[in-house]
Amino acid sequence: MWDNSKSLLLTTWWMRIAMVVWCILGIAVPTLFFMQQIPFDILILFCLLFAPILLAFYGLHKMLSNIQQGLIFSVKNTASLRLVSWACFFAAIFLLIAAFKWPVLIFASGVIGFLGLFVRVIKNMLSEAIAIKEENDFTI
Repeated sequence: MWDNSKSLLLTTWWMRIAMVVWCILGIAVPTLFFMQQIPFDILILFCLLFAPILLAFYGLHKMLSNIQQGLIFSVKNTASLRLVSWACFFAAIFLLIAAFKWPVLIFASGVIGFLGLFVRVIKNMLSEAIAIKEENDFTI
């Protein structure tokens, strides 16, 4: 039977696979540039997006490991969500700047910006839930 622990384990493995693939791309894309198979401006965009996306993966991975340890309503999770939202905002800004050259990236920038906003709302909701939980823990 499928339960929450199996779902959490599956999510953790998908996150690890995505992080490994992203790091492999971090090595492959500059290598392809030096082999002169991709243009310089694409390399610059990739390098600008590499760090925020890696930070988002890291924040989500930390949050998943906190949940596996039983820390659901935790300040550590709000910090992880804050990191993910800021990573999304920075990626959206970089994509918006790149949209001057490739206008189709305006759509991608909007999607990533909305995702950052959505994560920020979830972070604020979790912060309020933590405050309510702490208040209830001190109530007899």
